Amino acid sequence: MNVREKAIEIITYIFFSSIFLIITPAIAKYLDFLILKTNYLLAPYPYMIIIGVLIAISGLFLVLCTIYLFKRFGDGTPNPAIPPKKLVIKGPYKIVRNPMALGGAILLAGEVLIYYSLCLFVLTVIYVIILYFNAMLIEEPGLKKRFGNEYEKYLKEVPRFFPSVRLRRIR
Repeated sequence: MNVREKAIEIITYIFFSSIFLIITPAIAKYLDFLILKTNYLLAPYPYMIIIGVLIAISGLFLVLCTIYLFKRFGDGTPNPAIPPKKLVIKGPYKIVRNPMALGGAILLAGEVLIYYSLCLFVLTVIYVIILYFNAMLIEEPGLKKRFGNEYEKYLKEVPRFFPSVRLRRIR
């Protein structure tokens, strides 16, 4: 990886970390204060905050795991400017085709509980809808072109976002 690609990779991580951990919750809380006239920053019950933190950490762990797999086995990054050169079908990719997006949604769901925010819940739902259609209409056609039959087989065996009731063995 050259210096330019390394810079793009670092900027990607900083940008998306800021979006998920700071900007989206801040915007949601501002909208909660403005529209719903709420007067609290965090959930009123400590158990909600604890459960939210545990959920958010699990989502973050899933995201970090997928980034590691992209770098280690795919020779690339999550940024489309430096995509993986090899198809990654390990770890959570055996269960769902988009575990990074699922991890982001889980992280946001945890933040919904932490901040007790209706607006953050709405933003999370919008995020999931946008990612679902992005995966279906943009990502998957591009991956079919890049990885051909190997990806076609993967499409048939592994669900897009939500694990199926029965786990399938691939490869």
